[in-house]
Amino acid sequence: MKVLVLGNDGRAHALVWKLFNSPLVSEIICMPGNGGTGQIAPSVDLESDDPATIARWVFDEGVDIIVPASSRPLQQGVVDEVVAFHVGVCGPSQRSTVLAHSRCRAKEFMLQHQLPTAPGRAFTNLATAEKYLAIQPLPLCIKADHPVAGEVIYHERHAALIGLRDLFAARPLEGPNDGVVIEQYLQGPRVVLSAFTDGRTAVPLLATRLYDKTEVGDQGAFAPGIGAHTGESRFAYLLRDYLHQKFILPTVEGLAKEDLPYWGILGVDCIVTNNGPRLTGLRCSLREGEAQVVLPRLEDDLLPWIQAMISQRLHDYPWPTWSPTPSVGIGLFAQGYPHHFATGGLIQGLEDLDEGVRVFHNATENPSSLTYTPRSNRSSSLLGMLVGTIPNNTLHVAGGHPLTIVVMATTLVAAHQKALRNAERIVFGGRSFRTDIGAKEFS
Repeated sequence: MKVLVLGNDGRAHALVWKLFNSPLVSEIICMPGNGGTGQIAPSVDLESDDPATIARWVFDEGVDIIVPASSRPLQQGVVDEVVAFHVGVCGPSQRSTVLAHSRCRAKEFMLQHQLPTAPGRAFTNLATAEKYLAIQPLPLCIKADHPVAGEVIYHERHAALIGLRDLFAARPLEGPNDGVVIEQYLQGPRVVLSAFTDGRTAVPLLATRLYDKTEVGDQGAFAPGIGAHTGESRFAYLLRDYLHQKFILPTVEGLAKEDLPYWGILGVDCIVTNNGPRLTGLRCSLREGEAQVVLPRLEDDLLPWIQAMISQRLHDYPWPTWSPTPSVGIGLFAQGYPHHFATGGLIQGLEDLDEGVRVFHNATENPSSLTYTPRSNRSSSLLGMLVGTIPNNTLHVAGGHPLTIVVMATTLVAAHQKALRNAERIVFGGRSFRTDIGAKEFS
């Protein structure tokens, strides 16, 4: 089976690593990849934001399955482009990704299907939004329609009004993502859960505590990839089952009712409040950080699960087998991330890590990464598939969040401590990380 992974972040590296170990995968390629994926799978230097280009390429190269690491290729219509070529894609068509790339549509979906979420509404009209904001208790959260645009928490009404007007002024002149969501600010740890689904059956993965602020104690700026952990306690599994029953299954049912065919990864983002978990977002991919701590615990071969999602055969499978060891992933980021940070510096210390410690790359460059050679240009030798030398692990920083250190141990405390020790050993300019990731379970 020839597999193409689309992406260049830590999720892509985790997926490439997991599929690389599958006996059913004969060849794996990453587009465009990073310094970590390039050590085990050749990269393709193509415009991965163009689904038509991807479709032509996979047809020419005989790719069997496409696995998007993020939801972006799905939102751009890669499924719609390759359907005529009979290439399987682990994810839904463009029309069915609307809940992942429109917070307004997702909020309307949550309210319509009575999913537990924060009190609030979606707005596409500034005057109506201003009237609603004027009577809401503080603090409150204002979110741009597109998830990439972020969210801001306001404790003062005048500042909230200015922020609201700025969002409306910056929205697109036409097309989607032209609204905002105003909702009550929820306080508590962020927990995410993803599931395999084929649109009828849904199989949950592991509840994951996600850290998305740069400073200890969930302070500082919002930023992806700061860290994550999974647990092995009874509470961890009770939380997973609760989120599956209250959020995942009703979402699958709601998608079917709204005639939105869905298969692939379905994810929910939640805040665990004093009154229980509340849904804040829906996804059609694993979260950055989640993939790195969940996939190493999956003892099953990932490819059959992907095939079952695409072919709607999940009902034939028992739930996955998981390693009984908690996992902690500490994101290493540059000083100033996510706003202003230096790139290009050398990454050192990877050779000093303890045995069993995994490093997933998010924003790195390796000058000797493997490069894919098209079938038409290959020699008869197996080495004709690859161009360049064997990777020498000369890695450089290519973004604000270069790496994630992942450790599995018999207890969460042991995994946390071992992850900290190994994070200290990796050095690059301005290297920083949070020291409280995995210190407590789901708090």
